[in-house]
Amino acid sequence: MKNLQGKKILITGAGSGMGRQLAYQLSAMGAKVFITDINPQTLNETAEAIKAKGGECRQYIVDSGNQQAIEEFAANYLRDEQYLDVLINNAGMAIGEVHLTEVKDEHLRRVVDVNMWGVVHFTRAFLPSLLSRPEASLVNFSSVFGLAGVKTQIPYTITKFAVRGLTEALRMELYNTNVTVTSVHPGGIATNIARNGIHYKNAEQSIARFDKMTRTTAEKAATIIINGIRTKKTKVLVGPDAYVIDWIVRLFPVRYTGIFLWLEKRLAPPID
Repeated sequence: MKNLQGKKILITGAGSGMGRQLAYQLSAMGAKVFITDINPQTLNETAEAIKAKGGECRQYIVDSGNQQAIEEFAANYLRDEQYLDVLINNAGMAIGEVHLTEVKDEHLRRVVDVNMWGVVHFTRAFLPSLLSRPEASLVNFSSVFGLAGVKTQIPYTITKFAVRGLTEALRMELYNTNVTVTSVHPGGIATNIARNGIHYKNAEQSIARFDKMTRTTAEKAATIIINGIRTKKTKVLVGPDAYVIDWIVRLFPVRYTGIFLWLEKRLAPPID
């Protein structure tokens, strides 16, 4: 999809971070941008910034962890706009470092609802429309945590492996159709996901550790992802750390656990 001008593109979780930067850059390319988020204030900030530069943008408050809200939004959107060219399932949330036995059920369910079920429900709602277009793109955000299992990040890792599996299986189902299916695997990206997450331990220290591990700006990440959409890539690694992790896992599919534990001791102190 080399030319994105005039394309109708839906971006979930566009109130900040990569979602906001995707909206900015796609709008600047002439796309008609439709954005969702659960936070009305930050969503409005994204929309107003786009409109101030003459871009086309419509905003919708949607909880990506609520199936009914997603389905109602999708029905209203398709009634008003008739079709969609690109769906970018970016919305997500995180839990700070915590062991599996310590995670409260309601927090685990919430992360799964937003990160996994949100992708499933948005995809199911808009896939028929994407299939009706001459050319379309479905972009699902996994993570480097969808490439490798990481301790104290089990809730997030569960969801990102699930999104990766969903995307790869759907790519096979849609083989030889007009829809390009892309799995995105960001590494450490400078966003507010840690600040907006659920924390069980020292939140300030956890956020500081996350910030220290980030290697890529949200703006740069959005540029990489858009290039992936335009060149019809099926797998997009975002950031140098994502490439390193992918490489290690490919070379050492079992032994990577010990390698990552060794690296952790040297790169990041534990959280109290």
